[in-house]
Amino acid sequence: MIALDLSLENLYRQYHRCRRNKRNTANALRFEAEQEKNLVALQEALVTRSYRPGRSVCFFATKPKLREIFAADFRDRVVHHLLVEYLEGIWEPVFIHDSYACRKGKGVHAAVDRLQSFLRQATANGTRPAWFLQLDVRNFFMRIDKDILFGMLARKLRDETALWLTRTLVYHDCTEEFVLRGKPALMDAIPPHKTLFAAEPNKGLPIGNLNSQFFANVYLNGLDQFVKHELRCRHYLRYCDDFVLLANDPEILRDWQARIESYLRDDLALELNRKQRLAPVSNGVDFLGYIVRRDYMLVRRRVVNNLKAKLRDYEARNVADRGDALCYRLDESRLDALASTLSSYLGHLKRASSWRLWQALWQRFGFLQLVFDFDPARWKLVRKFPVPADLNTVRRQYRHLRWRFPQDALFFRVGRFYECYDIREPEWVSHLGLKRMGWTRRGARWGFPRSHLERNLAAALAAGFRVLLIGEREGEHGRPRRRVPICRLVPHG
Repeated sequence: MIALDLSLENLYRQYHRCRRNKRNTANALRFEAEQEKNLVALQEALVTRSYRPGRSVCFFATKPKLREIFAADFRDRVVHHLLVEYLEGIWEPVFIHDSYACRKGKGVHAAVDRLQSFLRQATANGTRPAWFLQLDVRNFFMRIDKDILFGMLARKLRDETALWLTRTLVYHDCTEEFVLRGKPALMDAIPPHKTLFAAEPNKGLPIGNLNSQFFANVYLNGLDQFVKHELRCRHYLRYCDDFVLLANDPEILRDWQARIESYLRDDLALELNRKQRLAPVSNGVDFLGYIVRRDYMLVRRRVVNNLKAKLRDYEARNVADRGDALCYRLDESRLDALASTLSSYLGHLKRASSWRLWQALWQRFGFLQLVFDFDPARWKLVRKFPVPADLNTVRRQYRHLRWRFPQDALFFRVGRFYECYDIREPEWVSHLGLKRMGWTRRGARWGFPRSHLERNLAAALAAGFRVLLIGEREGEHGRPRRRVPICRLVPHG
Protein backbone atom coordinates (compact mmCIF):
# COMPACT_ATOMS: atom_id res chain seq x y z
CA MET A 1 0.00 0.00 0.00
CA ILE A 2 1.46 3.39 -1.05
CA ALA A 3 1.77 5.92 1.75
CA LEU A 4 0.20 9.36 1.61
CA ASP A 5 2.84 11.72 0.21
CA LEU A 6 3.27 14.70 2.53
CA SER A 7 6.41 16.02 0.85
CA LEU A 8 6.74 19.74 0.22
CA GLU A 9 6.95 19.01 -3.51
CA ASN A 10 3.59 17.25 -3.49
CA LEU A 11 1.99 19.99 -1.41
CA TYR A 12 3.29 22.58 -3.87
CA ARG A 13 1.79 20.60 -6.75
CA GLN A 14 -1.56 20.37 -4.99
CA TYR A 15 -1.38 24.10 -4.28
CA HIS A 16 -1.03 24.80 -8.01
CA ARG A 17 -3.99 22.55 -8.77
CA CYS A 18 -6.03 24.23 -6.08
CA ARG A 19 -5.42 27.79 -7.23
CA ARG A 20 -6.44 27.02 -10.81
CA ASN A 21 -9.37 29.34 -11.62
CA LYS A 22 -9.24 30.61 -8.00
CA ARG A 23 -6.07 32.67 -8.11
CA ASN A 24 -7.74 36.06 -7.79
CA THR A 25 -9.88 35.22 -4.77
CA ALA A 26 -9.02 36.92 -1.49
CA ASN A 27 -8.08 33.66 0.27
CA ALA A 28 -5.88 32.50 -2.61
CA LEU A 29 -4.06 35.85 -2.80
CA ARG A 30 -3.54 35.89 0.95
CA PHE A 31 -2.05 32.38 0.83
CA GLU A 32 0.07 33.19 -2.23
CA ALA A 33 1.58 36.28 -0.60
CA GLU A 34 3.61 33.94 1.66
CA GLN A 35 3.14 30.65 -0.13
CA GLU A 36 6.48 29.09 0.84
CA LYS A 37 5.99 29.91 4.52
CA ASN A 38 2.37 28.72 4.42
CA LEU A 39 3.19 25.45 2.66
CA VAL A 40 6.03 24.65 5.08
CA ALA A 41 3.71 25.34 8.04
CA LEU A 42 0.99 23.18 6.47
CA GLN A 43 3.43 20.34 5.89
CA GLU A 44 4.57 20.48 9.50
CA ALA A 45 0.96 20.43 10.73
CA LEU A 46 0.21 17.36 8.60
CA VAL A 47 3.37 15.48 9.56
CA THR A 48 2.84 16.12 13.28
CA ARG A 49 -0.91 15.51 12.92
CA SER A 50 -1.71 18.86 14.50
CA TYR A 51 -3.63 19.99 11.41
CA ARG A 52 -7.22 21.08 11.97
CA PRO A 53 -9.52 22.55 9.30
CA GLY A 54 -10.04 26.30 9.53
CA ARG A 55 -13.16 28.42 9.19
CA SER A 56 -15.38 27.91 6.17
CA VAL A 57 -17.31 30.62 4.36
CA CYS A 58 -21.05 30.00 4.40
CA PHE A 59 -23.10 31.58 1.63
CA PHE A 60 -26.31 30.87 -0.23
CA ALA A 61 -27.13 29.96 -3.81
CA THR A 62 -30.63 30.92 -4.91
CA LYS A 63 -30.82 29.18 -8.29
CA PRO A 64 -32.18 26.75 -9.28
CA LYS A 65 -33.33 26.66 -5.64
CA LEU A 66 -32.18 28.05 -2.31
CA ARG A 67 -29.36 26.06 -0.69
CA GLU A 68 -26.45 26.67 1.63
CA ILE A 69 -22.85 26.22 0.52
CA PHE A 70 -19.76 25.97 2.71
CA ALA A 71 -16.53 26.97 0.97
CA ALA A 72 -13.42 25.76 2.76
CA ASP A 73 -10.50 28.06 3.44
CA PHE A 74 -7.85 27.98 0.69
CA ARG A 75 -5.37 26.21 3.00
CA ASP A 76 -7.93 23.47 3.59
CA ARG A 77 -8.67 23.12 -0.10
CA VAL A 78 -5.00 22.28 -0.68
CA VAL A 79 -5.41 19.45 1.85
CA HIS A 80 -8.61 18.30 0.11
CA HIS A 81 -6.74 18.00 -3.19
CA LEU A 82 -3.93 16.12 -1.45
CA LEU A 83 -6.20 13.52 0.14
CA VAL A 84 -8.65 13.10 -2.75
CA GLU A 85 -5.85 12.41 -5.22
CA TYR A 86 -4.55 9.72 -2.88
CA LEU A 87 -7.99 8.16 -2.35
CA GLU A 88 -8.76 8.23 -6.08
CA GLY A 89 -5.87 5.87 -6.65
CA ILE A 90 -7.58 3.39 -4.32
CA TRP A 91 -11.21 3.89 -5.29
CA GLU A 92 -11.21 4.56 -9.02
CA PRO A 93 -10.63 0.86 -9.85
CA VAL A 94 -13.60 0.05 -7.58
CA PHE A 95 -16.11 2.52 -9.01
CA ILE A 96 -18.36 1.34 -11.83
CA HIS A 97 -17.85 2.85 -15.28
CA ASP A 98 -21.24 4.57 -15.28
CA SER A 99 -20.81 6.86 -12.28
CA TYR A 100 -20.27 10.31 -13.81
CA ALA A 101 -20.09 12.99 -11.11
CA CYS A 102 -16.74 14.58 -10.22
CA ARG A 103 -14.52 12.02 -11.92
CA LYS A 104 -11.79 12.53 -14.50
CA GLY A 105 -13.06 11.95 -18.04
CA LYS A 106 -16.70 11.90 -16.89
CA GLY A 107 -19.12 14.77 -16.28
CA VAL A 108 -22.54 15.92 -17.51
CA HIS A 109 -21.94 15.59 -21.24
CA ALA A 110 -20.43 12.12 -20.96
CA ALA A 111 -23.42 11.07 -18.84
CA VAL A 112 -26.09 12.24 -21.30
CA ASP A 113 -24.18 10.72 -24.23
CA ARG A 114 -24.06 7.41 -22.37
CA LEU A 115 -27.77 7.62 -21.56
CA GLN A 116 -28.57 8.21 -25.20
CA SER A 117 -26.47 5.17 -26.10
CA PHE A 118 -28.42 3.13 -23.51
CA LEU A 119 -31.71 4.28 -25.06
CA ARG A 120 -30.61 2.94 -28.43
CA GLN A 121 -29.48 -0.36 -26.93
CA ALA A 122 -32.59 -0.88 -24.78
CA THR A 123 -34.92 -0.19 -27.71
CA ALA A 124 -32.76 -2.00 -30.28
CA ASN A 125 -32.63 1.27 -32.24
CA GLY A 126 -36.33 1.90 -31.84
CA THR A 127 -37.60 -1.57 -32.77
CA ARG A 128 -38.90 -2.56 -29.31
CA PRO A 129 -40.44 -0.73 -26.35
CA ALA A 130 -38.46 0.18 -23.26
CA TRP A 131 -39.11 2.07 -20.03
CA PHE A 132 -36.96 4.15 -17.75
CA LEU A 133 -37.02 4.60 -13.98
CA GLN A 134 -35.55 7.86 -12.72
CA LEU A 135 -34.81 8.19 -9.01
CA ASP A 136 -32.87 10.43 -6.69
CA VAL A 137 -31.99 10.39 -3.00
CA ARG A 138 -33.88 12.62 -0.63
CA ASN A 139 -31.71 15.37 0.92
CA PHE A 140 -28.64 13.33 0.06
CA PHE A 141 -25.76 15.46 1.38
CA MET A 142 -27.63 16.36 4.57
CA ARG A 143 -28.32 12.69 5.39
CA ILE A 144 -24.95 11.08 4.74
CA ASP A 145 -24.03 9.12 7.86
CA LYS A 146 -20.42 9.92 8.78
CA ASP A 147 -19.92 6.66 10.70
CA ILE A 148 -21.01 4.61 7.69
CA LEU A 149 -18.90 6.75 5.36
CA PHE A 150 -15.76 6.51 7.48
CA GLY A 151 -16.25 2.75 7.83
CA MET A 152 -16.29 2.43 4.03
CA LEU A 153 -13.14 4.52 3.65
CA ALA A 154 -11.27 2.95 6.57
CA ARG A 155 -11.67 -0.57 5.22
CA LYS A 156 -9.41 0.26 2.30
CA LEU A 157 -6.82 2.37 4.11
CA ARG A 158 -3.64 0.83 5.49
CA ASP A 159 -1.62 4.03 5.81
CA GLU A 160 -2.09 5.49 9.30
CA THR A 161 -1.52 9.09 8.20
CA ALA A 162 -4.13 8.78 5.43
CA LEU A 163 -6.54 7.20 7.92
CA TRP A 164 -5.99 10.03 10.42
CA LEU A 165 -6.48 12.75 7.79
CA THR A 166 -9.58 11.04 6.39
CA ARG A 167 -11.09 10.85 9.86
CA THR A 168 -10.28 14.52 10.46
CA LEU A 169 -12.04 15.66 7.29
CA VAL A 170 -15.02 13.31 7.50
CA TYR A 171 -15.89 14.29 11.08
CA HIS A 172 -15.12 18.00 10.76
CA ASP A 173 -18.21 20.06 11.58
CA CYS A 174 -18.04 23.23 9.51
CA THR A 175 -21.02 24.73 11.37
CA GLU A 176 -18.96 25.15 14.55
CA GLU A 177 -16.81 27.91 13.10
CA PHE A 178 -17.66 29.79 9.91
CA VAL A 179 -17.94 33.20 8.29
CA LEU A 180 -21.36 34.16 6.96
CA ARG A 181 -21.52 35.90 3.58
CA GLY A 182 -24.72 37.16 2.06
CA LYS A 183 -28.09 37.99 3.56
CA PRO A 184 -28.58 36.46 7.03
CA ALA A 185 -32.32 36.24 6.36
CA LEU A 186 -31.66 33.53 3.77
CA MET A 187 -30.38 31.25 6.53
CA ASP A 188 -33.82 31.28 8.14
CA ALA A 189 -35.51 30.72 4.76
CA ILE A 190 -33.83 27.33 4.20
CA PRO A 191 -36.04 24.41 5.32
CA PRO A 192 -34.58 22.48 8.28
CA HIS A 193 -34.03 19.31 6.23
CA LYS A 194 -31.88 21.31 3.78
CA THR A 195 -29.35 22.76 6.20
CA LEU A 196 -26.39 21.35 8.12
CA PHE A 197 -27.34 23.54 11.09
CA ALA A 198 -30.35 21.27 11.68
CA ALA A 199 -28.71 17.97 10.71
CA GLU A 200 -28.66 15.02 13.09
CA PRO A 201 -25.42 14.38 15.01
CA ASN A 202 -22.67 12.89 12.84
CA LYS A 203 -24.73 13.38 9.67
CA GLY A 204 -24.32 15.61 6.67
CA LEU A 205 -21.49 16.83 4.43
CA PRO A 206 -21.06 20.42 3.21
CA ILE A 207 -21.98 21.13 -0.38
CA GLY A 208 -19.19 22.87 -2.28
CA ASN A 209 -16.00 21.04 -1.23
CA LEU A 210 -13.97 18.67 -3.38
CA ASN A 211 -13.72 16.05 -0.64
CA SER A 212 -17.52 16.09 -0.13
CA GLN A 213 -18.05 15.32 -3.80
CA PHE A 214 -15.59 12.44 -3.68
CA PHE A 215 -17.01 11.10 -0.41
CA ALA A 216 -20.49 11.15 -2.02
CA ASN A 217 -19.25 8.83 -4.77
CA VAL A 218 -17.77 6.49 -2.18
CA TYR A 219 -21.01 6.50 -0.18
CA LEU A 220 -23.17 5.58 -3.19
CA ASN A 221 -20.68 3.10 -4.64
CA GLY A 222 -22.48 0.40 -2.67
CA LEU A 223 -25.71 1.31 -4.46
CA ASP A 224 -23.91 1.10 -7.81
CA GLN A 225 -22.56 -2.36 -6.98
CA PHE A 226 -25.98 -3.49 -5.75
CA VAL A 227 -27.76 -2.37 -8.92
CA LYS A 228 -25.14 -3.86 -11.26
CA HIS A 229 -24.41 -7.16 -9.48
CA GLU A 230 -27.51 -7.93 -7.41
CA LEU A 231 -30.23 -6.52 -9.64
CA ARG A 232 -28.13 -7.17 -12.75
CA CYS A 233 -29.39 -4.01 -14.42
CA ARG A 234 -27.49 -3.66 -17.65
CA HIS A 235 -28.51 -0.07 -18.40
CA TYR A 236 -27.88 2.01 -15.29
CA LEU A 237 -26.02 5.25 -14.72
CA ARG A 238 -25.68 7.72 -11.88
CA TYR A 239 -24.70 11.36 -11.56
CA CYS A 240 -24.27 12.18 -7.86
CA ASP A 241 -27.62 11.21 -6.28
CA ASP A 242 -29.64 11.25 -9.54
CA PHE A 243 -29.78 7.87 -11.33
CA VAL A 244 -31.59 6.18 -14.20
CA LEU A 245 -32.37 2.51 -14.89
CA LEU A 246 -33.73 1.09 -18.17
CA ALA A 247 -35.60 -2.15 -18.85
CA ASN A 248 -38.00 -3.61 -21.40
CA ASP A 249 -40.66 -4.39 -18.77
CA PRO A 250 -42.04 -1.74 -16.38
CA GLU A 251 -42.79 -4.42 -13.78
CA ILE A 252 -39.08 -5.22 -13.56
CA LEU A 253 -38.38 -1.55 -12.86
CA ARG A 254 -41.04 -1.46 -10.12
CA ASP A 255 -39.47 -4.48 -8.47
CA TRP A 256 -36.01 -2.89 -8.71
CA GLN A 257 -37.33 0.30 -7.17
CA ALA A 258 -38.66 -1.54 -4.12
CA ARG A 259 -35.36 -3.38 -3.65
CA ILE A 260 -33.36 -0.17 -4.05
CA GLU A 261 -35.50 1.51 -1.39
CA SER A 262 -34.78 -1.35 0.99
CA TYR A 263 -31.05 -1.27 0.28
CA LEU A 264 -30.78 2.48 0.80
CA ARG A 265 -32.76 2.34 4.04
CA ASP A 266 -31.00 -0.68 5.54
CA ASP A 267 -27.42 -0.16 4.40
CA LEU A 268 -26.99 3.59 3.85
CA ALA A 269 -29.67 5.18 6.09
CA LEU A 270 -31.07 7.01 3.08
CA GLU A 271 -34.47 7.43 1.45
CA LEU A 272 -35.62 7.95 -2.10
CA ASN A 273 -37.18 11.24 -3.05
CA ARG A 274 -40.91 11.16 -3.51
CA LYS A 275 -40.48 12.55 -7.04
CA GLN A 276 -39.94 9.33 -8.97
CA ARG A 277 -40.60 8.79 -12.63
CA LEU A 278 -41.42 5.57 -14.48
CA ALA A 279 -42.30 6.14 -18.14
CA PRO A 280 -41.67 4.89 -21.69
CA VAL A 281 -38.36 6.08 -23.11
CA SER A 282 -40.31 7.55 -26.03
CA ASN A 283 -41.37 10.32 -23.64
CA GLY A 284 -37.77 11.46 -23.34
CA VAL A 285 -35.66 11.42 -20.17
CA ASP A 286 -35.30 14.74 -18.34
CA PHE A 287 -31.71 14.38 -17.13
CA LEU A 288 -28.94 16.87 -16.29
CA GLY A 289 -30.43 19.81 -18.17
CA TYR A 290 -31.44 17.88 -21.30
CA ILE A 291 -34.45 16.00 -22.58
CA VAL A 292 -32.67 12.90 -23.87
CA ARG A 293 -34.21 10.85 -26.66
CA ARG A 294 -32.89 7.96 -28.70
CA ASP A 295 -31.86 10.00 -31.75
CA TYR A 296 -31.63 13.58 -30.49
CA MET A 297 -31.52 15.77 -27.40
CA LEU A 298 -33.29 18.99 -26.45
CA VAL A 299 -32.24 21.60 -23.92
CA ARG A 300 -34.40 21.64 -20.84
CA ARG A 301 -36.81 24.60 -20.73
CA ARG A 302 -35.52 25.76 -17.36
CA VAL A 303 -32.01 26.08 -18.80
CA VAL A 304 -33.34 28.18 -21.69
CA ASN A 305 -35.37 30.39 -19.35
CA ASN A 306 -32.32 30.94 -17.13
CA LEU A 307 -30.27 31.99 -20.15
CA LYS A 308 -32.98 34.40 -21.31
CA ALA A 309 -33.18 35.89 -17.82
CA LYS A 310 -29.41 36.53 -17.78
CA LEU A 311 -29.52 38.15 -21.23
CA ARG A 312 -32.47 40.35 -20.25
CA ASP A 313 -30.63 41.40 -17.11
CA TYR A 314 -27.51 42.32 -19.08
CA GLU A 315 -29.59 44.23 -21.62
CA ALA A 316 -31.37 46.18 -18.88
CA ARG A 317 -28.07 47.14 -17.25
CA ASN A 318 -26.05 47.99 -20.36
CA VAL A 319 -28.41 49.13 -23.12
CA ALA A 320 -30.01 52.57 -22.75
CA ASP A 321 -32.12 54.74 -25.03
CA ARG A 322 -30.71 58.29 -25.03
CA GLY A 323 -33.42 59.59 -27.33
CA ASP A 324 -31.49 59.92 -30.58
CA ALA A 325 -29.83 56.49 -30.36
CA LEU A 326 -29.46 53.27 -28.43
CA CYS A 327 -26.34 53.35 -26.30
CA TYR A 328 -24.59 50.01 -25.75
CA ARG A 329 -22.19 50.32 -22.82
CA LEU A 330 -18.99 48.33 -23.22
CA ASP A 331 -17.65 47.83 -19.73
CA GLU A 332 -14.76 45.37 -19.95
CA SER A 333 -15.50 43.50 -16.73
CA ARG A 334 -19.19 43.08 -17.61
CA LEU A 335 -18.33 41.90 -21.12
CA ASP A 336 -15.86 39.40 -19.67
CA ALA A 337 -18.56 38.08 -17.33
CA LEU A 338 -21.09 37.90 -20.18
CA ALA A 339 -18.62 36.08 -22.45
CA SER A 340 -17.88 33.56 -19.70
CA THR A 341 -21.59 32.94 -19.06
CA LEU A 342 -22.41 32.54 -22.75
CA SER A 343 -19.47 30.20 -23.35
CA SER A 344 -20.81 27.93 -20.63
CA TYR A 345 -24.32 27.96 -22.08
CA LEU A 346 -23.07 27.41 -25.64
CA GLY A 347 -21.13 24.38 -24.45
CA HIS A 348 -24.45 23.05 -23.16
CA LEU A 349 -26.54 24.05 -26.18
CA LYS A 350 -24.27 22.61 -28.86
CA ARG A 351 -24.77 19.08 -27.53
CA ALA A 352 -28.48 19.30 -28.32
CA SER A 353 -30.67 20.06 -31.32
CA SER A 354 -30.68 23.75 -30.52
CA TRP A 355 -29.46 25.61 -33.62
CA ARG A 356 -32.78 27.36 -34.25
CA LEU A 357 -33.07 28.18 -30.55
CA TRP A 358 -29.66 29.88 -30.55
CA GLN A 359 -30.43 31.77 -33.77
CA ALA A 360 -33.66 33.06 -32.22
CA LEU A 361 -31.74 34.28 -29.16
CA TRP A 362 -29.05 35.83 -31.39
CA GLN A 363 -31.74 37.84 -33.21
CA ARG A 364 -33.85 38.68 -30.16
CA PHE A 365 -30.93 40.11 -28.18
CA GLY A 366 -29.40 42.33 -30.83
CA PHE A 367 -26.63 43.60 -28.56
CA LEU A 368 -24.95 40.20 -28.94
CA GLN A 369 -24.19 40.92 -32.59
CA LEU A 370 -22.70 44.29 -31.66
CA VAL A 371 -20.19 42.89 -29.20
CA PHE A 372 -19.49 39.36 -30.49
CA ASP A 373 -18.78 37.42 -33.65
CA PHE A 374 -20.22 33.90 -33.63
CA ASP A 375 -18.27 30.97 -35.08
CA PRO A 376 -20.95 28.39 -36.03
CA ALA A 377 -18.43 25.62 -36.74
CA ARG A 378 -17.15 25.66 -33.16
CA TRP A 379 -20.13 27.27 -31.41
CA LYS A 380 -17.76 29.91 -30.09
CA LEU A 381 -18.12 33.63 -29.46
CA VAL A 382 -15.27 35.99 -30.33
CA ARG A 383 -15.28 39.36 -28.60
CA LYS A 384 -14.98 42.28 -30.98
CA PHE A 385 -13.80 44.92 -28.59
CA PRO A 386 -10.53 44.00 -26.89
CA VAL A 387 -7.56 45.75 -28.50
CA PRO A 388 -4.61 43.30 -28.53
CA ALA A 389 -1.93 44.22 -26.03
CA ASP A 390 0.88 43.97 -28.62
CA LEU A 391 -0.54 46.93 -30.59
CA ASN A 392 1.73 49.46 -28.92
CA THR A 393 1.17 52.52 -31.10
CA VAL A 394 -1.85 54.74 -31.51
CA ARG A 395 -2.10 54.15 -35.26
CA ARG A 396 -1.95 50.37 -34.89
CA GLN A 397 -4.69 50.45 -32.26
CA TYR A 398 -6.80 52.65 -34.55
CA ARG A 399 -6.29 50.37 -37.55
CA HIS A 400 -7.38 47.37 -35.50
CA LEU A 401 -10.64 49.03 -34.48
CA ARG A 402 -11.21 50.32 -38.01
CA TRP A 403 -10.83 46.73 -39.29
CA ARG A 404 -13.25 45.49 -36.64
CA PHE A 405 -15.86 48.19 -37.28
CA PRO A 406 -15.49 49.35 -40.89
CA GLN A 407 -18.90 51.08 -41.03
CA ASP A 408 -18.68 52.97 -37.72
CA ALA A 409 -17.58 56.52 -37.08
CA LEU A 410 -14.65 56.07 -34.72
CA PHE A 411 -14.44 58.79 -32.09
CA PHE A 412 -10.93 57.86 -31.05
CA ARG A 413 -9.59 59.74 -28.06
CA VAL A 414 -5.94 60.73 -27.85
CA GLY A 415 -5.28 63.04 -24.93
CA ARG A 416 -7.39 66.20 -25.33
CA PHE A 417 -8.50 65.35 -28.87
CA TYR A 418 -10.52 62.81 -30.83
CA GLU A 419 -8.49 61.89 -33.90
CA CYS A 420 -9.00 60.09 -37.21
CA TYR A 421 -6.20 58.18 -38.95
CA ASP A 422 -7.98 56.98 -42.11
CA ILE A 423 -6.01 57.39 -45.32
CA ARG A 424 -9.10 58.56 -47.21
CA GLU A 425 -11.55 61.00 -45.74
CA PRO A 426 -14.48 59.03 -44.25
CA GLU A 427 -18.02 60.14 -45.02
CA TRP A 428 -18.74 61.01 -41.40
CA VAL A 429 -15.69 63.31 -41.29
CA SER A 430 -16.83 65.29 -44.32
CA HIS A 431 -20.40 65.42 -43.01
CA LEU A 432 -19.21 66.95 -39.73
CA GLY A 433 -17.03 69.35 -41.62
CA LEU A 434 -13.87 68.46 -39.71
CA LYS A 435 -10.83 70.31 -40.94
CA ARG A 436 -7.67 68.51 -41.77
CA MET A 437 -5.18 68.67 -38.91
CA GLY A 438 -1.70 70.00 -39.32
CA TRP A 439 1.34 67.77 -39.02
CA THR A 440 1.27 65.49 -35.95
CA ARG A 441 3.89 63.03 -34.81
CA ARG A 442 1.24 60.30 -34.69
CA GLY A 443 0.03 60.97 -38.23
CA ALA A 444 -3.55 62.02 -37.40
CA ARG A 445 -5.38 63.50 -40.41
CA TRP A 446 -8.58 64.86 -38.90
CA GLY A 447 -9.78 65.57 -35.39
CA PHE A 448 -11.59 67.77 -32.94
CA PRO A 449 -11.08 68.80 -29.29
CA ARG A 450 -12.86 67.03 -26.42
CA SER A 451 -14.98 70.11 -25.81
CA HIS A 452 -16.77 69.48 -29.16
CA LEU A 453 -17.62 65.85 -28.38
CA GLU A 454 -21.33 66.19 -27.58
CA ARG A 455 -21.98 68.51 -30.53
CA ASN A 456 -20.26 66.21 -33.04
CA LEU A 457 -21.80 63.11 -31.51
CA ALA A 458 -25.32 64.53 -31.89
CA ALA A 459 -24.61 65.57 -35.47
CA ALA A 460 -23.24 62.15 -36.45
CA LEU A 461 -26.20 60.32 -34.94
CA ALA A 462 -28.69 62.70 -36.57
CA ALA A 463 -27.09 61.88 -39.92
CA GLY A 464 -27.57 58.16 -39.29
CA PHE A 465 -23.96 57.19 -38.51
CA ARG A 466 -23.19 54.52 -35.94
CA VAL A 467 -20.58 55.82 -33.53
CA LEU A 468 -18.00 53.87 -31.58
CA LEU A 469 -16.74 56.01 -28.71
CA ILE A 470 -13.21 55.06 -27.71
CA GLY A 471 -11.51 56.20 -24.51
CA GLU A 472 -8.00 55.69 -23.22
CA ARG A 473 -6.42 54.21 -20.13
CA GLU A 474 -2.97 54.36 -18.66
CA GLY A 475 -0.75 51.52 -19.80
CA GLU A 476 0.58 48.98 -17.32
CA HIS A 477 4.23 48.98 -16.20
CA GLY A 478 5.30 51.84 -18.45
CA ARG A 479 3.54 50.55 -21.56
CA PRO A 480 1.73 52.95 -23.93
CA ARG A 481 -1.84 53.97 -23.17
CA ARG A 482 -4.56 51.52 -24.13
CA ARG A 483 -7.57 52.48 -26.22
CA VAL A 484 -10.75 50.98 -24.82
CA PRO A 485 -14.20 51.11 -26.45
CA ILE A 486 -16.57 52.78 -24.01
CA CYS A 487 -19.89 52.57 -25.80
CA ARG A 488 -21.43 52.02 -29.21
CA LEU A 489 -24.28 54.28 -30.29
CA VAL A 490 -26.77 53.12 -32.91
CA PRO A 491 -29.27 55.70 -34.17
CA HIS A 492 -32.94 54.77 -34.28
CA GLY A 493 -34.17 53.47 -37.59
